[in-house]
Amino acid sequence: MATTTTANAEDADIKLLYVAAQGTDFTVEVLDLATPFDVIADVEIGENLNENVKEHSIRVSIVNLSSAARIDLNSVTAPLTPQNNTPRRERLRVPFGALANADPGDVIQAIGTYKVTAGVNTDVSTAFSATFTVGG
Repeated sequence: MATTTTANAEDADIKLLYVAAQGTDFTVEVLDLATPFDVIADVEIGENLNENVKEHSIRVSIVNLSSAARIDLNSVTAPLTPQNNTPRRERLRVPFGALANADPGDVIQAIGTYKVTAGVNTDVSTAFSATFTVGG
């Protein structure tokens, strides 16, 4: 499951990473091969780091644990406006098409890397989703 720590004032953190039915916030336990889906990341940037932010990005790999192979990769990048004395909490959505290179019964997991750029500094956090199964 994803990390549950709280970002301190100088850090950024993925609070939760999960796979959801496309366009919703509802988690997926079984996903049919022909069904697109989203990976959702609840992220937090500490108040001191948030005073100097420039952009943030999340890169998500979809991994077939049954075959030990990455089957998809997507990322989202967005500019940020610095905010004084305020932590930032956002929900990022990374869209994916239908699963490729997977078979019914395979076990799949999303792995996310969240990166915040603040001036010349960067902060990186990673998280894993709960697993889900490919349906027929």
